[in-house]
Amino acid sequence: MWWKIFRSFQRERSTLAPSSSSVASCRIDARVGMFVCAAVLTTSSMVAAQGRSVSDATPAADKPMPSPGQTSAEPTNPTDTETTSDDATTAAASQESATAGGSAVGESAELERRLSELEERNARLEEELELLREDQAWTQQQVDTVMPFTSRVHGYVDIGFFHVGGDGRGIRTDTGHVHFPEYDGVVADSWVFMGDPLSTAINSRGDPADVRESRAVTFNPIGNGGKPSFILNNVNLQLFAGVGDDLTVNAMVDFVPRARDVSAPDQTAVGDYVDVKLGYVDYRVPTSDYGVHLFVGKFDSVLGVEYRTQEAPQRISVTPSLICRYTCGRPLGLKARVTAFGDALALNVAATNGSHATEGFPITEETDSNKSKTAAGRLSYDLPIGSTFELGASGSYGAQDLQTNDGTTHWHYGFDFHMDAADVVAAAEFVQGKLEGQTEPGQEPCGLAQCLKYKGAYGLLGYRATNWLLPYVRVDWRSAVHESGASFVYVSDTLRTTGGLRFDLGTHIVLKGEYILNREIADVPQFANNVVAMSLVAKL
Repeated sequence: MWWKIFRSFQRERSTLAPSSSSVASCRIDARVGMFVCAAVLTTSSMVAAQGRSVSDATPAADKPMPSPGQTSAEPTNPTDTETTSDDATTAAASQESATAGGSAVGESAELERRLSELEERNARLEEELELLREDQAWTQQQVDTVMPFTSRVHGYVDIGFFHVGGDGRGIRTDTGHVHFPEYDGVVADSWVFMGDPLSTAINSRGDPADVRESRAVTFNPIGNGGKPSFILNNVNLQLFAGVGDDLTVNAMVDFVPRARDVSAPDQTAVGDYVDVKLGYVDYRVPTSDYGVHLFVGKFDSVLGVEYRTQEAPQRISVTPSLICRYTCGRPLGLKARVTAFGDALALNVAATNGSHATEGFPITEETDSNKSKTAAGRLSYDLPIGSTFELGASGSYGAQDLQTNDGTTHWHYGFDFHMDAADVVAAAEFVQGKLEGQTEPGQEPCGLAQCLKYKGAYGLLGYRATNWLLPYVRVDWRSAVHESGASFVYVSDTLRTTGGLRFDLGTHIVLKGEYILNREIADVPQFANNVVAMSLVAKL
């Protein structure tokens, strides 16, 4: 069949003049011969068709007559039969070629339509993408404008409720020197105090419900006799700003609303006041092997671990432990922190004006009265157990505050432990220290500078029952003798047991409530001073 088509094509080409492109595109190839030659024959058949139309129009006389005995339908010779067969084959090939050509034209039109649709869709997508880029750029601009503000301003509001047994105080006087006769003739019985003035603290700041008549802790910002009361404990504002890659500036302030009777001429309460807790610069030394930070200003303590969680949102309990007064202060001076082995090993050292005691317990000062400075340090290691399993030891030594003699010293040491693993949170700490004091010859002991011997400990255990509920229990103890000449004597042997619940209601609200059972031990008689304290903390 293919050979007949090719012979027909040669016959047509000898009489017709197809275009050069048609001739050039024709190749003798059995695999594609039909398509290639068909493309040529399609052009040739148009001319051949015209030629047959002319031939059909010639007179019958011009045609050869059939021989006698033959009908007009029979060919006059075999050559005519072969020619007729070739013409039929050529016509069939032409029809097939025309069909193939029409199909190719249809497919080309469909392809053009699809390409046009894709181009339109692509144009719409590019337009939408450009709009999204513009929206993203605008959003990023707004974020860049807001983030510096939100990242630098933090804080919280602490709203509380409390009730303290008895008259709200944690101390009683030894009337008649019944319990401590050794002070008879040295200090008036009304100034010999038994108990702990800070054992009736009702909030995270450590404010006691009442310290009326106390001669050591004279600042009495609440002073309501322990009556059930709501209280706005504090409004806290924290500021943070980065200067370059390695320098940060930090500050924290408490706004403390308290009552004051301005009409009373002998009123000693200060009313609302501002407590500047922190104000320091932190420089991160760029090193590859160790983490090194240098601090200058009023910064966090380096003693123990409780200072890390003394703010209301971070503290598990409502109130601080009995020994927080010695380790939760914020001294003024210089500090360095060095970490190694992935921050597992940490060393903190500081040189400060005063000790690391809190301002609510008056054995420290920010502006030094003597030339000597207090040196303090803590070494700790975090074992790879749970998220935290930290052991630490700390201590301090320096001139005693609130007096001018550099040789009168205050020393302190302690050991601490902190664990957070498998939904269990635990912390424990032991401290011991001494303020040597100074006595004028022939006068009452510790008349020139107060004397204080103390030791104490606490243990805290909490369990995350759910992601929003954490029940806890704490046991703390403090034993101390605090003397100041003929002014006062405090004898403290206090054991407290605290049970409470902490609810984390989302990321911004914390609700806490606890009951504190105060017990006087040793030679101190028991009296009513148990505490109920609640706190609602809203974080900014």
